[in-house]
Amino acid sequence: MSVAAAERLESVEAFSNRTEEPSLRAVAEKTAEMLPDGYRVEILGGSIVVSPTPSALHGTVVSRVHRRLVTRLPDDLECYQVVSIGEHGQNADYVTPDLAVMPVEAAEDHWLVHPEAFCFVMEVVSRGNAETDIKLKPQIYAGMGIPVFLLADPRDGSIVLHSNPREGAYQAISRMKFGDTVVLPAPLKDVEIETEGFPYYGD
Repeated sequence: MSVAAAERLESVEAFSNRTEEPSLRAVAEKTAEMLPDGYRVEILGGSIVVSPTPSALHGTVVSRVHRRLVTRLPDDLECYQVVSIGEHGQNADYVTPDLAVMPVEAAEDHWLVHPEAFCFVMEVVSRGNAETDIKLKPQIYAGMGIPVFLLADPRDGSIVLHSNPREGAYQAISRMKFGDTVVLPAPLKDVEIETEGFPYYGD
């Protein structure tokens, strides 16, 4: 056994032998430490969810939306690809979207930012985690009060725009497809995202 592997095993055993009940947040953080680079750990609906490294096609869709957004956002807003959203409670949900928009002044020197800071999030459906992206993420983001949630699915080229969260659910849902122009509602009113040429997953 290598030195690194031995140290990791020792760390896991020490964590497992704790006498106090560990919080979900502590378990999630320890899980993230043990995984290879690129894996995403989130707490969704009170459960720890681990997602594998996305494919390059997945990243292409994210990158294209990012490029389109940054040229259209007002100067006080910024687009982020690596930021987690949630409250700081030890058992509170937190989620790491593929893309998020928030005011520059709301950025913190911390990996977790409160949901109130965000005006837009986007997820690209992953092949191996589609149910989470399609069914659970809208509930999580609506429950956090995120005003606009855009979901793009390269499996079939569908796009779902969620807005107006109320009582844990989005009240306005618009369905489109790759090639359409997505016109965002408030608080990003009239910001447009062209989706022509977005790639599909192969068979």
